[in-house]
Amino acid sequence: MSICPPLRRRSAAWLWNRSGLPYLSGVDATMNKSTIYQRMVFLLRVIGEKNGLHNIISLYRKSGRLKCPNGYVLVFSPANAEDVKRLFEFCMKYGAKFSDGEGFWHYKSGIVTTPQGIRFYVDWFDPTIFAETFLYDVHFSDFHLENKTVIQAGGFIGDTALYYAYRGARVYSFEPDTNLFNLALQNIKLNPELSDKIIMKNYAIGKDEIIEFPLNPYGEGGPSSAYSLAGKKTVSVRSVSIKTILKEFSIYDPFLLDLDIKGKEFEVVNDEAISRFKMVRIEYTTFIDGKKIGDRQELISKLKEYGFNRIRIFKHNEGAYDLTDHGTIEAVR
Repeated sequence: MSICPPLRRRSAAWLWNRSGLPYLSGVDATMNKSTIYQRMVFLLRVIGEKNGLHNIISLYRKSGRLKCPNGYVLVFSPANAEDVKRLFEFCMKYGAKFSDGEGFWHYKSGIVTTPQGIRFYVDWFDPTIFAETFLYDVHFSDFHLENKTVIQAGGFIGDTALYYAYRGARVYSFEPDTNLFNLALQNIKLNPELSDKIIMKNYAIGKDEIIEFPLNPYGEGGPSSAYSLAGKKTVSVRSVSIKTILKEFSIYDPFLLDLDIKGKEFEVVNDEAISRFKMVRIEYTTFIDGKKIGDRQELISKLKEYGFNRIRIFKHNEGAYDLTDHGTIEAVR
């Protein structure tokens, strides 16, 4: 059994409630048409598989067995039902294969291991995020990251930091949510062969100040953002600028700046220290809680001003959104 605290922060497409049962009856305040559609598509996909009836019945149980398309069996109990069903979703939705063989995903004793050998506690497994990082490879930057410095903000549970460290980079990762930060430290500790390449700090990225940041341990209402505080428990956290990071950690030749900071990118982009990087990747969000935070063109114009003349914009997952509202900008000199 995993030793991680039983806290959760899930993606918007999360299919299971805290008891590990599918949401199908009724519509709650966090559900939208896209979410309902994704849930129905997932269940139809399960039904269409060879073991569909058995799996559908198991999804409504608090303990049982789920059989992946390749025959791998995931066993769950009330203590880990939600998490194991997430692994099953990962198999069904993204085609990931779990097996005891080399080159496959592994799951044993509460720990998920990627085909690359990177280990994570299952308690915080998010199919969408893990698909982005380890299947779609959206953070790929260079075949040769050895001894290159990556500054990564929006550290979540350490998945992106460990990805870059696996590729040889020296990583400075920042996560303002205390719960997520502590779990990131545990996941990094699970990978001693990579941990010495990572410095993880409980900082927000923006201006040099102290800000209030929402603690969102169960994922209600979507990812945490400094622009979404209403009705949420908050914690005071140190916010630092890119300029301060470079100075505080004596970073003289930064290679990549990777930002996933839910609206704060429109503040950070005004930091001229960004011009010292060779490459910048920004996951941008122009609306939060129905309010306009910024415009994508603001980011592009600033990056061009700093000398980044090769820019591409792309979707980093299969979500139903337009690139004018949400997506990823990659800029290279």
